[in-house]
Amino acid sequence: MLDFILPLFGRFHPILVHLPIGFLVFGVILIFWAGKKYSIYSPIIQLAFLLGGISAGLASISGFLQFQYEGYGWDTVKFHLILGIFTTVLSFGFWYYLKKSAVSPLRLKIKGAMLLAILTLTGHLGGNITHGENYFTEVLPPELQAFLGGEASSNEPLELPADNWEEVEFFTGAIQPILDQNCKSCHNPKKLKGELDLSSFKAILKGGEDGAILENGNAEGSSLFARLILPQDHEDHMPPKDKRQPRKEEIELIRAWIASGSSEHAKLGETAINLSLVEPFFKKDEKPFYPVVETPTLPHDSISKLRDYGLFAEAVKKDSPFLKISCVNFPAFSDSDWRMLHSAKDQIVYLDLSRTTVSDAILEQISSLPNLTVLKLNQTAIQGAGLGKLVENKNLKLLYINNTQVTVDKLSVLDGHASLEKVFAFDSPAADSGRSSELSFHLETGNLSLPPLPTDTIVY
Repeated sequence: MLDFILPLFGRFHPILVHLPIGFLVFGVILIFWAGKKYSIYSPIIQLAFLLGGISAGLASISGFLQFQYEGYGWDTVKFHLILGIFTTVLSFGFWYYLKKSAVSPLRLKIKGAMLLAILTLTGHLGGNITHGENYFTEVLPPELQAFLGGEASSNEPLELPADNWEEVEFFTGAIQPILDQNCKSCHNPKKLKGELDLSSFKAILKGGEDGAILENGNAEGSSLFARLILPQDHEDHMPPKDKRQPRKEEIELIRAWIASGSSEHAKLGETAINLSLVEPFFKKDEKPFYPVVETPTLPHDSISKLRDYGLFAEAVKKDSPFLKISCVNFPAFSDSDWRMLHSAKDQIVYLDLSRTTVSDAILEQISSLPNLTVLKLNQTAIQGAGLGKLVENKNLKLLYINNTQVTVDKLSVLDGHASLEKVFAFDSPAADSGRSSELSFHLETGNLSLPPLPTDTIVY
């Protein structure tokens, strides 16, 4: 009935360890600060070390219980535990020494400094257990981690090469990375929760305190898989519901590995695995929409000036130097107003001049924008003369000329544009030409129709 008390007290260890640290550090600080007034502060210093000894003792007991019930290996905790007990003894010894003997200020400072050094080492070892030996280094760049003699850490999700995924070893290339990301924090050589280590194939075959966790060819009969699919509020569900949960695709991959015989060295292509199971893990080389170039950020006061003119101006995304400029609130914008945009010509990637009074003459100015990616000229007087100038916009991908008088002949000067992907020409002569298939870019005309359905003629 009360079996939970000791494990519960063990879990208070991360809280209790802060008490002796506070008391003992406070006591040592008073030793150095008191100086000639030591006799005045002596009772407070003695009390600090007494409370430090009591709290260190409680922390040591709770730490031992956590070691007993949480599955930590002895080699992992032994130095931390021994130093914790040693700190407790020293704290009581210090208290007794101060209470019974006249002390030399110099010797007292030396002993206080030694106690502080031991306390620091004890805390450092405890931090290694809780957060790992690479707690401080794991956030550093891989090159710097290697320079410091550490092993580069990675919490990246599983990725498989799309071109030769069949050559990847099923276990080492797919299953072990999943276990490392989702299970290894509690099941590793230093923290054997349930006496189970999931950091290697050999350790997995060994199983845990409940025996084997793999039954070759039978995923549902293997606890390695069966516990993953239990309801999260089930006491046997793994990982615990407060931990990171593997994706359903990762769980299905574990199922397929066990069903295929749970081999250590078999390759994915040798297991007749369904392609649909590995496709979610293919590396996706996503090409950035906007140019990847070094561009200085426009000063804030320059952006403010654009807004003062009546232009909408903002970064396309946080911390990006590129700007989105729109005349949605400035319909009177004309060719002569281009001077307003000159200061931002390197930063503009999105320009919306729709419903303004611009003419074909402005295309000469627009061609000077080196990073322009999206250009909107909807409902303007643009007729297409000078569209060829946009060939100079090497990064232009989308062009909008909806509700203009641009013909497909005028538009054809952009045929073969290196980056242009799509032109939107709703309600324009270009939309009625029927020649969209002749162009290198996709001409979106908006003349879409759906086949009639039988239900369209039913009278209800």
